[in-house]
Amino acid sequence: ERVLAGEVGPSVAQSLKEHGVNAVAISGRTSGTLVAEPLTTLVDGTPADLGLVGVVTSVDTRALNELVSAGKVPVISPIATHENGSVGYNVNADLAAAAIAGALDAQWLIIMTDVEGIYKNWPDKSSLISSICAEELESLKATFAEGMAPKVQACLDAIEAGAKAVRIIDGTNPSALKDALLGVGGTLVVA
Repeated sequence: ERVLAGEVGPSVAQSLKEHGVNAVAISGRTSGTLVAEPLTTLVDGTPADLGLVGVVTSVDTRALNELVSAGKVPVISPIATHENGSVGYNVNADLAAAAIAGALDAQWLIIMTDVEGIYKNWPDKSSLISSICAEELESLKATFAEGMAPKVQACLDAIEAGAKAVRIIDGTNPSALKDALLGVGGTLVVA
């Protein structure tokens, strides 16, 4: 929590400010934005004690709406609170973003990774999926591994929660975000 909410979030917000974005760092926990319960199973369903790792169960958008109404861009650390406020949980950032996008009924969510998008047959670069519907992606999700698996799940979760579309882009490419904001590049996942 100290690293994510106290160092990383403020550092990202400061970098955005230096580029003319009126950003403010907040913690999903202390702002009351993210509520979670303990994650008690591994990806394959095996029961496990994962300590203070959680899964988002609800999102309270009040703090986000207030910031946006004030002309600020929230940078949200993926730390959540238990519903009774007794403990904080580290939650997967992609899945937290998906939950937030759904709760805000977002038109789209952009997820940055270190590859151009979702590849049907990684590492075959010619297998980049430019556009796919959530239903088809759901049928393929078991084929994705490592870091792409939670990103694919985040796409599906965001759409299930109410987001209209998700675009996965290469966050290491300086022009990828601009392209995504213009509606091109990466992989577009639609409802």
